[in-house]
Amino acid sequence: MILYPAIDLKNGACVRLLRGEMASATVFGTDPAAQARKFEEAGFSWLHAVDLNGAFAGRSVNGEAIRAIRDAVDLRIQLGGGIRDRDTIERWLALGID
Repeated sequence: MILYPAIDLKNGACVRLLRGEMASATVFGTDPAAQARKFEEAGFSWLHAVDLNGAFAGRSVNGEAIRAIRDAVDLRIQLGGGIRDRDTIERWLALGID
């Protein structure tokens, strides 16, 4: 079995939404890369990241935080949110997002 810990990003912070509403976000941390390192140290091999702002905007918004996560860990990363076309997919793949 493979478990995928998740980091949901809103305005560069790690959050959880209540009932999927952006206005109801609870911030759990302001350093997504540090959170990703904690997951890696716990023994996970994958990470699921979601650009919540991107999901609502239809384009990548938290790219800086996602790149910081990528640079901080050797985890394989699934990414969602704001990915609407092939060019965006190819850009993320080129940066090492799985």
